[in-house]
Amino acid sequence: MGIAFVLEGATEKVFYRTFLMWLAQQNNCSFIKGDNLDNGDVYFEWVNCTEVILIKFNTVGTVTQVSHSGKWFTNKCANKYKIPWTVFLCYDTDSSEYDISKFYQDDWKLLRKELARAKAEEIIDLAASADIEDIMLFDLSGVCTYLGIDVPDKLSGRKGKAKMKALYRSCGNTYHEGEKAKPMIESLDFQKIIDSSPLELQKLSTILT
Repeated sequence: MGIAFVLEGATEKVFYRTFLMWLAQQNNCSFIKGDNLDNGDVYFEWVNCTEVILIKFNTVGTVTQVSHSGKWFTNKCANKYKIPWTVFLCYDTDSSEYDISKFYQDDWKLLRKELARAKAEEIIDLAASADIEDIMLFDLSGVCTYLGIDVPDKLSGRKGKAKMKALYRSCGNTYHEGEKAKPMIESLDFQKIIDSSPLELQKLSTILT
């Protein structure tokens, strides 16, 4: 089978990739980068005792572009690998910049239809009224330990990204998104995040293990 992740940005990709590496370690499985076969088409393989699961990521850049990822799934996943696919749509439903009401209307309905036409067996929303940084901050003590600071009584900032930047500033550091956030993300207690966050991460765990 295959799992396709459609992600808003680079930090989400690092978070889910790191989460999958942690999940593999917890379950005596392997999560490895596959061969780069053609046209820069990078994929990963989840290997357990019974099967190999193909995992692919598509990072679209902004939430408004998530709904335009159907062609990527059709061409790079469904048509290329004739296996059953599950699609995870990972996005923030509380953006201050965009009309999030369109998530289940118009382009979003068309996206779901396009994914269904391409034989996606299940479409799962890993969506929350939160930045991915909000999800990381469910392990606030882990972030603070990484930064070498005490856990504050109150976090400044409305959303997770602003809160994370404020935490970094409090110890004279600068928060960087994407790959530069990887060391901090690797230090997180993912079990605490599974247990506390609004994302249905346990569903991903159930599918893989």
